[in-house]
Amino acid sequence: MKSTTTKTDKKETLQEGKGNSEKATPERNEGYRNIFVEELKEIYFAEKALIISIPVMIKKAATDELVDALKVHLQFTQDHIKRLEDFFTSIGEATIILKYEAMYGLIKPGNKEA
Repeated sequence: MKSTTTKTDKKETLQEGKGNSEKATPERNEGYRNIFVEELKEIYFAEKALIISIPVMIKKAATDELVDALKVHLQFTQDHIKRLEDFFTSIGEATIILKYEAMYGLIKPGNKEA
């Protein structure tokens, strides 16, 4: 007598067994999400720090070519920040932006030139 298992059934059974046998649990997914958000927060804070330091570098630049390059970099940095803020808002993490703004208020006065 012939087996009633079809090729499709065999293929699905084989694919289920591929790779890591552990199924992703909600806790594991939340952990991955937290790691991802933490990495993006670090990038966000670094970009915000550049917003403070690039204008200082522009003022101290020795050549017009360097000034132009820094201005372009500043614009790219502002665009990155906007995209990150849009992303944080879309996933319900808008508090990250507010937390940074509080820190930004603390560090900006200390960054004035003499």
